[in-house]
Amino acid sequence: MSPSETVLSALPILDSLDWMSLTPTLAPLEDPQPEDPLLDVPGPSNWSATTQPAPVEMSWDHNMSFANLPQITEAHEPGERQISRPRKRSLLQALQGNVGDLIPRPQRFLTHESTELMSYYFKEVTRMYAMYDDHRNPFRSVVSSVYSHSLVINLAAQSMAAACLAEVHPRFSAIGRRLRNQAMEIVSSEAVLDHRALLALMMFGPTGNWHDTTDLGLGFYNLMRDRIDSMALSGELALHEKSINSFNFFREAMVHWEMLLVFAVDSDSMRPCKSPIGPVIELSPNKRIAHPWTGVGRDIIQVCADIGRLVRSHRVRHQTQQFVTQAYIANMRDDLESARTLESRLLACKTPDASTILEPDDPGTPVWHLTTLAEVYRYAGLSQLYRVFPDVLVERLRGEAPDTLTISSDDHRETDRECCNRWLTAFSLEALRLLQTVPLESGTRDFQPFLLVALSSELVCDRSQSPHAPGFDDLGGESIDTDFVEVSMIRKFVLDRLAHCLRLLPPKPIRVAMDIVKETWRRSDSGLQDVYWLDVMMQNGWETILA
Repeated sequence: MSPSETVLSALPILDSLDWMSLTPTLAPLEDPQPEDPLLDVPGPSNWSATTQPAPVEMSWDHNMSFANLPQITEAHEPGERQISRPRKRSLLQALQGNVGDLIPRPQRFLTHESTELMSYYFKEVTRMYAMYDDHRNPFRSVVSSVYSHSLVINLAAQSMAAACLAEVHPRFSAIGRRLRNQAMEIVSSEAVLDHRALLALMMFGPTGNWHDTTDLGLGFYNLMRDRIDSMALSGELALHEKSINSFNFFREAMVHWEMLLVFAVDSDSMRPCKSPIGPVIELSPNKRIAHPWTGVGRDIIQVCADIGRLVRSHRVRHQTQQFVTQAYIANMRDDLESARTLESRLLACKTPDASTILEPDDPGTPVWHLTTLAEVYRYAGLSQLYRVFPDVLVERLRGEAPDTLTISSDDHRETDRECCNRWLTAFSLEALRLLQTVPLESGTRDFQPFLLVALSSELVCDRSQSPHAPGFDDLGGESIDTDFVEVSMIRKFVLDRLAHCLRLLPPKPIRVAMDIVKETWRRSDSGLQDVYWLDVMMQNGWETILA
């Protein structure tokens, strides 16, 4: 059964899907033994694919400390668990002892494959798959409580870990694809998607590009969207009030997933969720909780998704239209009006005050990282609108400062186009300087590649190629002005940040991001005007999720 064929009727009661209540304290996780079924994954007949015989209440808990979470991870705090392994003598020590120890003993075959992959998942993947990594990160807390008895969660987590290790050995690439395919088969065969299936979809759905950059996971986006819309339309939430917070968690996750997809997928291939977004999740009337994917920028990211849908459809139409028709002109007019509306919506979005946000229990990601990232999303969204619909920027600049577009010099008067280009460069520089304040170690790093690519188009080092422009000295040789240096330094920041992401994140989509940026700059530096990163991506067939 394909994802689109999954039946969404006869919805189950989601009593256990209350992410806001306390997760019950679980028994300590025993060290896996060779006969442990976790080590040698059996077929679905011996597992509960998405349910379990004795349900454990899943919750997005705000109060439980890491000490109560069963984890397979390195022990950084006294309460944390780790897999204990007997200490071995080093070969150097063996030189001083028994000669028999000099011969390394062969490792057991990969019956421990799943244990090692789960260990890597909890050690590395959980911190990169959420903006912050504490007990409110469900990809750590909830997965740790259910992975041993939910096959679909187990397989999804292992596939993500294997994808991150694909650069180490190609075998991990094959293992990752196999595990992901198994998780996909389980979800696709389910008549009804429960909360574990939805969480698994959040794990393996958007990460197809970790295995293959052309795998956008669109079918699984559509599957999760339909399930969420069905939950909202069925009256299920009204009957079971404590499911509302969990619904809002999944619904808000779709905002971020959609925003990444709309720049890579034509609008006729996907539609947004019909169900409205609920209120922000609050621990108390004065403290809101940052979402693991959208942080505190949910409304801004939603508008960015609408902008992405508009600009991609506009660019596709522009590149495929051979002749001007009345219908084409009408579409252009409608797009321009939509752009004006989206600009107003994005400018009106409010970034919450840091004092109203619950501080994550993650020293690497303080609240100001989240508020900064939300603002950079606003910059990125506006820059897309102003690049594709420059009339919107002209109207804005004339409304704010009537003299802005009549800058004159002794030799020439700047056209509207030249002025807008210079303004967009300054605007992108401002945005990237803001992003530069967020350190490399921030948990938001997996959410930065899209922003780096989206803002890179405007980093044009020399807008004027004329020998009479201030880029040439009196002897005809090239000189370097401050604007050139400033743009060049921010270009270096973009490449350095992407290179850092390449080392720490799944590498395949990051390489595509670097290719898009470098090709965009190559075209601009060769003298081409108005080079746009989205055009570069589409023309080269590089569409992928930039995360």
